[in-house]
Amino acid sequence: MGDTHINSTVGLLTPIVNLDDGGSYRSSKGQKWLWRKWLSFWDEVRKVGKSNKAEIWTVFNGDLVDVNGKHQTSQLISQNDADVFKMTIDTLMPALDVSKRVFVIRGTAAHVRSSASMEEKIAEDIGAEPNGDAYSWWELLLECENVRFDIRHHGPLGRLEHTMGNALNRRAKEMEDMYWSQGMKCPQVAVQSHNHRFATSSDQYSIKVFASPAWQLATEFVKRIGAIKPADVGGMYFVCDKGEYTPVVERYKPERQRVWRAK
Repeated sequence: MGDTHINSTVGLLTPIVNLDDGGSYRSSKGQKWLWRKWLSFWDEVRKVGKSNKAEIWTVFNGDLVDVNGKHQTSQLISQNDADVFKMTIDTLMPALDVSKRVFVIRGTAAHVRSSASMEEKIAEDIGAEPNGDAYSWWELLLECENVRFDIRHHGPLGRLEHTMGNALNRRAKEMEDMYWSQGMKCPQVAVQSHNHRFATSSDQYSIKVFASPAWQLATEFVKRIGAIKPADVGGMYFVCDKGEYTPVVERYKPERQRVWRAK
């Protein structure tokens, strides 16, 4: 579950946020759509977990929030960290309510500050699984029902539709070589986020790489670089049992811009 970008004016958010100064922020039409899909996704996860009598482990894979870090942006709801902290907890609650265990992966300094300090604070508050003396992870090697995962926020992905798979195939080969050179068992699944696109590597490698969708609509930066295809919005989960896994990817399509016509 990556790239929620809470506190962004085009990121995931509850419908109404009460701010520290007594005012409030009301979500845009696009954010209300994101929130409905977020609730729908977690309702589905809850039902799948119940039907399989399984525990739900949730990994928030980086860029939980947007605060002023490396890049300045006007597309922020609040500059007050206390506001951001509260809205983040409220927004994550549908996931936290169904999750037995929670892990937080560190994202990008441009969004979550140096060393992902905002994510570390949030991870501690929500009771995320600790990483030594910390509560968040740069990389997480996780085993669930004998299925081993390598999970990290950053990873390569081609910008063009026909090059995405190439980047992930290269990643799969690099990870194979890295694990084998260290005498370690290669994970079956690698998950990366950051690029706001869903894609997978081919099946020819011992590890399959998944690039996850995001929970943010197009930012000013996306408009500025001239991206045509919208981000993949949605979530991804894995049903694991006795060393086997079934990936499930839910992607949601926002309403496209309507054609303007003279009346």
